[in-house]
Amino acid sequence: MSKEKFLSPDYKPDENTLSEVEKLHKENQSLSNINLKQADLAKAKLVNADLSNSDLTRANLSGASMYGVNLEGATLFKTNLEGANLKSANLKNADMLGVDFSGTKLNNIDWGDDCKVINEVEAENAYASGDYQKSKEKFKEAEDIYRAIKISLQSQTLGEDVGKFFVREMVVKRKQMPKFSPLRMASKLAQMTTGYGEKVGNIFYTVLFVIISCAFLYGIAGVSYGDNILGFYGDVEAFGGMINVIGNLFYFSVVVFSTVGFGEIVPINLMGKSVMIFEGIIGGLILSILIIAVYKQLMDR
Repeated sequence: MSKEKFLSPDYKPDENTLSEVEKLHKENQSLSNINLKQADLAKAKLVNADLSNSDLTRANLSGASMYGVNLEGATLFKTNLEGANLKSANLKNADMLGVDFSGTKLNNIDWGDDCKVINEVEAENAYASGDYQKSKEKFKEAEDIYRAIKISLQSQTLGEDVGKFFVREMVVKRKQMPKFSPLRMASKLAQMTTGYGEKVGNIFYTVLFVIISCAFLYGIAGVSYGDNILGFYGDVEAFGGMINVIGNLFYFSVVVFSTVGFGEIVPINLMGKSVMIFEGIIGGLILSILIIAVYKQLMDR
């Protein structure tokens, strides 16, 4: 049996389409580039099928067995995948706008680099070429896709993947904002410092950066420790040299960041007080985010 008729853009599916497609697959023929627009393929048996670059616009694949299916580059616009088994499928560069992922099994999916869908890639290309209207539309499409996938993953408690798509959703949402708006800059800062609360590594490095930076600023401003001035220009010899001064400044910064506040070291000028206020507020906020992120990571395991 030949797949030639399925390659025609004018092909209209009928009641024989399902059995014919399954037969082609059983004969180990590739189903790439075929046109199955609006085809009724409910409960189709297409395990490990090659449907790359196929057009499945508005097709009904509810309940289909599609373990390991290759859908790279496929058009899945408003495709019904309700209850389908897509475990270990390849969905790189597939157009998934409007797909019904209700109850779809999405374990171990290959989503492509950084889980970035083709719509976001097209949005970036449009922006680079100066077509800002198209870029915004494509970013919006990508946001809708990421949200739909995220909701389906949440229902299956696939927390690690949920986090990845939440980050992508936030990124494309940010890119729809005016370029130098305060909200966009704040969103970018949140991504860099905490990965939108999803990346423990980012949070850990941010904690270290804030503690070390504030310790350095305390060293410049000088703080009161007993009857001496602790700082780079203070009573260095009274503390046994510069290494001990740096150690005490780091200790003070950790105490402030963690909001413990023992009180034996206190700021003595406006700069030191300002840094202390900033570090205390930021420390409480970042530690809260870190606790939530670690908890989520543990629950995912």
